[in-house]
Amino acid sequence: MKKKKSESIRTQLLGPLLILLVLQAAVIAGTVLFGGVSIKLKKNEINILSENTKNTMTGFEKETMHHWVVMLNNSGFMSEEIEKLLKKEQREPEAIFSDYDLNRDIIDTIMEKSIEMLHLSNATGVFMVLNGPAAMKSPTGMKAGFYIRNSNPGGYLNDNSSLLMERGLPSLAEKYNIPLDSFWELGFLNTGGKGAADFYQKPFDAAIKYKGKKKDTMRYAYLSSPFRLSPKDTEVITYSAPVILEDGTVLGVFGLEMTVNQLEQILSQEQINGSFNECWLLGIREKGTNTIIPVAESGYLYNQYFNENTKIEYEYNHKENISTLRSPEGTEWYASVNKLDVYGADEMYGGSEWVMVGMARQKDLLSFYNAVRRMLFSSMLVPLLFSLLGAYMIGRIMTEPIRRLVEELRRKSGSRGLSLERVHVKEIDELSETIELLNRDVDRASYKMSGILEHANVLVGVFEYEEEENRVFCSRSLFEMLGWGKMKEAYCYIKAEEFNPLLRQTFGQIELKGDRILKCLEGPDGLRWIEIILDESKKGTVLGVCTDVTVNVEEKEKLERERNYDLLTEIYNRRAFRERALAAIEGLQDEIAAVIMWDLDNLKYINDTYGHDEGDRYIVLFADCLKKFMEYGGIISRYSGDEFVVFLKGREKEDIRRIVRDFMKHLKKFTLKMESGYQFPIRVSGGLSWYPDDALDFDALFNYADFAMYMVKHSVKGVVKEFDMSEHRHNSYMLTGSEELNRLLDRKEVRFAFQPIATREGAVYGYELLMRPDFSNIKGIGEVLNLTRAQAKLPQMEILTWFAGLRAAKAEAEAGQLGKDEKLFINSIASVCLTKEGIKELEEQYGELLKRVVIEMTEGEPASQNFMQSKKEMAKDWGGLTAIDDFGTGYNSESILLHMKPDIVKMDMSLIRRIHEDPNRQIILKNLMGFAEKNSIQVLAEGVETAEELEFLMNCGVQLFQGYYIARPQMEIRPLDPYIVKKMQEFSGNAL
Repeated sequence: MKKKKSESIRTQLLGPLLILLVLQAAVIAGTVLFGGVSIKLKKNEINILSENTKNTMTGFEKETMHHWVVMLNNSGFMSEEIEKLLKKEQREPEAIFSDYDLNRDIIDTIMEKSIEMLHLSNATGVFMVLNGPAAMKSPTGMKAGFYIRNSNPGGYLNDNSSLLMERGLPSLAEKYNIPLDSFWELGFLNTGGKGAADFYQKPFDAAIKYKGKKKDTMRYAYLSSPFRLSPKDTEVITYSAPVILEDGTVLGVFGLEMTVNQLEQILSQEQINGSFNECWLLGIREKGTNTIIPVAESGYLYNQYFNENTKIEYEYNHKENISTLRSPEGTEWYASVNKLDVYGADEMYGGSEWVMVGMARQKDLLSFYNAVRRMLFSSMLVPLLFSLLGAYMIGRIMTEPIRRLVEELRRKSGSRGLSLERVHVKEIDELSETIELLNRDVDRASYKMSGILEHANVLVGVFEYEEEENRVFCSRSLFEMLGWGKMKEAYCYIKAEEFNPLLRQTFGQIELKGDRILKCLEGPDGLRWIEIILDESKKGTVLGVCTDVTVNVEEKEKLERERNYDLLTEIYNRRAFRERALAAIEGLQDEIAAVIMWDLDNLKYINDTYGHDEGDRYIVLFADCLKKFMEYGGIISRYSGDEFVVFLKGREKEDIRRIVRDFMKHLKKFTLKMESGYQFPIRVSGGLSWYPDDALDFDALFNYADFAMYMVKHSVKGVVKEFDMSEHRHNSYMLTGSEELNRLLDRKEVRFAFQPIATREGAVYGYELLMRPDFSNIKGIGEVLNLTRAQAKLPQMEILTWFAGLRAAKAEAEAGQLGKDEKLFINSIASVCLTKEGIKELEEQYGELLKRVVIEMTEGEPASQNFMQSKKEMAKDWGGLTAIDDFGTGYNSESILLHMKPDIVKMDMSLIRRIHEDPNRQIILKNLMGFAEKNSIQVLAEGVETAEELEFLMNCGVQLFQGYYIARPQMEIRPLDPYIVKKMQEFSGNAL
């Protein structure tokens, strides 16, 4: 009989598969060639960005440009008021260009309405610049006017407490109760960088050049580029227009200011109404270019991708009718660039223009478009499914011999010396031969692998379970590890009905579907952790690997606990608390929450008195009490040494307040029992902030709660205080300035300014040493003293004042700037005094200067009789003098004058201000002069700012003078102005 020839499977399947592939190619080609929806969808997505940008620009212009135009259009009262004043004074408009008194009257006339306009606008500042001198002795080129800034835009306070004068006359600032800013100057002087005066010079020059009329004022309005009024000031932009009279005379410029920060806030409000996948940019573009200089921006995406860019380059895509650009790291963006209509006539102000840019990442903007494309391409898979279905049907017909081979393999599985029948298909017969060879190789490998598993450092056992077989392959190490008994052979096959009960007995009910299970087993050597990994990567077969992971589990448990829990109190540490609090905030739905900071009031006392072990017991006791919040779903943590924090949510604020009150009552039940028998009560102070009323993010909530707790710690203690935003605005420096204050006290380095104190003849009697710390979060020496007092560091500040002040004076003396007999007035805190060791060190280092010292008792502190007497004796020993500072204010009243009997009394500037016009101030001065004359006390007038005040004080017999009219504080000692010396000599000669 002739042997049948074997045929290849490839030959039998080739024909049908070719037909199916042709059909598949036809369907795919039709989908790609005739589908045009995706292109239209892409254009629609791009148009949405353009429309959003236009809407954002419209909203932005409504909040800024349009509002300013309305305000400036309604500012016609200026020219009308000026013309009324000129008519009343019978003066010509040209007089403004040279008469500084007339300029002052004009500014006084319009300032009140200008302030009202500032309050009614969204602007942060209002200004007016006149083309005339600021004052009689003002520098050449300094223009008159005013520049007032509002720290509370949109609000209205009758006392003008939110205003600061940046430029203008001090007399007008006093009249309207407007404080002078630290960057204040008398007028407008173009001494800054390039373009610093453009905001008033450009509209003024344009009105002159084009012969502007009063009715066309807004045609010459000018929106400035960002600039700083002073080098260290905040960055602003202005919108200004010229002031034009009916006869066409251009007197100056009037305008409004807005900080760049406020512009970004307005853009942020527009961001809320738009998509968070978009970001906005306000910038300046040179005409004819594709380069934008950023001014203000909004959106977290901009800060993430473009925050460091000083300019933005883009290209216009004519095909897609949209601009494109690339961020520094390579991300591709779409940008809609729209010009803002801010000028009456663009040609007046050069080649730059303001633009609003809406930007979105291409992948975000086209996400829906890409999704549709993916859907279209997915549809191309349908023909492929037809091919697979056809292959399955054909394969089923053609693989019957293979199926029979599989059945035979199952019957003979596990047999040694496997022998298979031939089916007369070439590939299958070759496969049968290969299987027989592999069977022999696997048998040898099984013995080798079993030996390796038994001798490995980590105990490993394996089994292989085939669903269609009734046998399970098991290694000997598996039986020994799980306590199933002993085996002689390296591996064995057992029946599935015997294997399954053993597996369930050890690991419980599990599904052999790729599980990963960790089980703790009791053995002769104690507890052991066994991990079973089930791998079903081979369909129909489950490979099980059991490993003894006791060491790993124990180490992981230890690390996990140390990672999340405070070791002393066994409650969450700060990292774990933050993670859980953030998750809780994200899960809030129509609920409120509170973050409560706690601080143990007397832990330091316990540590210092009883030792740190008792302090640790005190901390643990409070932590156990804190666990009561967990009954209400609270999250608790030890945040630092003696600080704890709680996150608590609820439906109403009053519910949370009640829980906190109950907790404070609960605390009273617990005391720390000392070995001596004394029971120490728990005392804590707390600060609470609310979500969402106070803040929406965790960091802000935590900081606000910390601030509230800080205020409690430095006031009443032992209570829980809720966060107050107004209190935070006024006292936030108490937290933010702590580090700066500590750095100042540690380094003991601070600059001092020298303000001259003059005699009646114009000679320098001495200098007051005024501390000038360089702080960013603390403003003024008053806040420095408040923070120092709150942190109980007044003694360190007293030491710093003496040593750093005398060090500065010694440097001036060595430089030849300090005269031999001139006094050194040093402010001393009334409630503290140098120690004997400190006095001795001071005498050793600066003994030659101490005889010239005048010790001033500073304002704001109640004087201690003992310290006051010690300072008088200290001055007497040195040959120096004593003085009362700021007489007439604070604690330095007449009673201190009686008890202290100083050598000099300094009359406070609040009593000196306009004393020549105020009878009540004159009565106080007269009484003080009478007392001083009878007790041989010299009277020193502080804060002399005008010639009229100086002349009146001299006529009343005052001996010493200090103030801005005499000389301002300087970092280096300089001689008095000869003009001021001459004036003092004239007034002294005329005095009675």
